[in-house]
Amino acid sequence: RILQVVQGDGTFDEPAVQAYMHSSGVESTGIDYTVVAIMGPQSSGKSTLLNALFGTSFTEMDALSGRSQTTRGVWLAPAPRISEPLTLVMDLEGSDGRERGEDDTSFERQSALFALAVADVVVVNMWAKDVGRESGAGKPLLKTIFQVNLKLFQPAAGQRRTVLLFVFRDRTRTPLDLLRSTWEVDLVRMWEGIAKPPAYEGLPLTDFFEVQYAALANYEDRAEDFRAETHLLRRRFTQEDPETLLRSYPTKLPGAALGLSMAKVWEVIRANKDLNLPAHRVMVANLRCAELAEATFQAFAEDPAWQEVAGEADLVPGFGWRVSDQLTEAL
Repeated sequence: RILQVVQGDGTFDEPAVQAYMHSSGVESTGIDYTVVAIMGPQSSGKSTLLNALFGTSFTEMDALSGRSQTTRGVWLAPAPRISEPLTLVMDLEGSDGRERGEDDTSFERQSALFALAVADVVVVNMWAKDVGRESGAGKPLLKTIFQVNLKLFQPAAGQRRTVLLFVFRDRTRTPLDLLRSTWEVDLVRMWEGIAKPPAYEGLPLTDFFEVQYAALANYEDRAEDFRAETHLLRRRFTQEDPETLLRSYPTKLPGAALGLSMAKVWEVIRANKDLNLPAHRVMVANLRCAELAEATFQAFAEDPAWQEVAGEADLVPGFGWRVSDQLTEAL
């Protein structure tokens, strides 16, 4: 069963989430459960990857009907193809979607930060060809959620480390080792460039996140390779694989508290104004208009005609008539 945890307008359905945790058996698992989330650009095949990996049935984009938004909000489903541990899979609305537009990016920041705070493993879905790019690789979004995550949730360095699994889709002839080395340089530069609380200054990214990698063949052109590679990747979400992505830590919440925790995390995120910044173009426009207004005011104040009027003592006869032309010119 699939549940929409967060509506497209940002509404969190707490009663439905609590009921879902009970019906899915999470409440009775203790700490023997895993939450996996996925984030990445819109129409990049996130739902398709989750369905192939975990046997979920998230709605996939119909390529023959055009490229558009498929997932809106945040959705949750159990993973039928993984028996142990009980695994919940979270499908996030894609970033950089045309439906919300460039001036409404707060929800993608909020949902990505939510995944980072709640999930044990966050799959970052990206195209292999975008490695080495600035915006195409999703760096602005990653920088924002890294920075706000440190501010809001103040994680203890080295204790609970969220696993970031970067999955390079549509693998090219570039070897995974080269993709990884290029991306790691960018990650370090990104981490060093964000503002951190004083207690975290100088600490590396790896004190807070464990970074892992995978690369997959093209889903459409090399379907058999894609299925085989997702099968191998699925094993890493169990304890059977030597390269398992599952980690244990003493501060993990019991399943009975997961629903309430998710609700409180979303409440904190929605109340944080740092995630409601306008688009870059809007911020630049606001700053530029303020500069122009200040320059205009300064020019008016320094106008000899105005200074002559302002320098007169007491009441100024015909004040409005004398300064109206100056005001009109300034405006």
